[in-house]
Amino acid sequence: MTLIREFKPQKDDERLYDIALGSLDEIYNPNVFSSFYALWPQGQLVAVDLFDEPMGYISAVRLKDGWARIMMLAVDEGNRGNGIGSELLSRFKFEAVRSGINAITLEVKKDNEKAIRFYEKNGFKKIRALPRFYADGSDGMRMDSSAHLYI
Repeated sequence: MTLIREFKPQKDDERLYDIALGSLDEIYNPNVFSSFYALWPQGQLVAVDLFDEPMGYISAVRLKDGWARIMMLAVDEGNRGNGIGSELLSRFKFEAVRSGINAITLEVKKDNEKAIRFYEKNGFKKIRALPRFYADGSDGMRMDSSAHLYI
């Protein structure tokens, strides 16, 4: 069983950083989760098991004009394929709408076809290519979605 709860500063940082290192190509500062939390607490959600052990997370920041930007979404490798990412995204959209967000944007590596299919399945559309967007020089793809669950 998966539960989605708010991020807990200090308690979740280390485990979420481990998930990020095992899931994402970019290397982040270990304090990144607390930094995002300081910007917009409602945009930080954690998927946990019955023992409150984090299995995945979503971190987003609030932008101007009713937009939010997903900065990171990752699920621990051993828990992928069980719908945790979709649950996180669905709950995030619910919280975003409650916070007055109308639309969501994100970037994904252009060659990460699995992630692009995941986001498309969850209501995102490709908007434009982002040449040399990532630190390693790889191209990105911007994707946008309505924040509403039922569009």
